[in-house]
Amino acid sequence: MRRDVKIALERIRRDMDHARRDLASASKTWVDSTSKFVQDKGPKVSATIDETLEKTSETFKRTMKSIDAETKTQQVKLLRAYKSFLSKQIDVIEKRLKTLNE
Repeated sequence: MRRDVKIALERIRRDMDHARRDLASASKTWVDSTSKFVQDKGPKVSATIDETLEKTSETFKRTMKSIDAETKTQQVKLLRAYKSFLSKQIDVIEKRLKTLNE
């Protein structure tokens, strides 16, 4: 029984690591594509956005790595809290887009 739990935890950690890598790769792709899009804008705006996106990507990676170090139960709680935090940010962006498109 104990060995089964250990194996299951190892699989969860491996799956979390793969998910973290996939998210990091997606974040980098998003940063790169967004950077290309804003290159036509003023250099100062572009530099600010690039820097912000890079910092955001690094923060995300550090957060996911910190969460990986926790127990499964704690990971679930932390991931739900982090998801809620990110969802609120997305809501703000959606409201702003809606206002701009009116």
